Amino acid sequence: MPDPASRPVPVLEPGTVVLQDHGWKIIIFNDDVTPFDVVIHGLQRATGLSAEVAEMVAVEAHTKGSAVARRGLTPEDAALACTKLRTLTRIEGLCPGVECTAEPDA
Repeated sequence: MPDPASRPVPVLEPGTVVLQDHGWKIIIFNDDVTPFDVVIHGLQRATGLSAEVAEMVAVEAHTKGSAVARRGLTPEDAALACTKLRTLTRIEGLCPGVECTAEPDA
């Protein structure tokens, strides 16, 4: 097997623009209705965050109005996570579920 260090390094022409795909991100928004423990649990289940990180995201959304919950996802995974989060945080007659969006990450 060839040594990876022996591979040629590509050389770009001057003025070449290299675009990087940073994936998609999930942004959650504060709603002042959904209980914190429900938001934290939903974030854990929908995005795979630890309890500590999910709590930090929930607090940031509460204090700043919004927070990035996850980054580096495919568009499909980001949309699926938003749908799961809304479903997991919906409480019939009490709250409609956490509002979130899936957007390209810059």
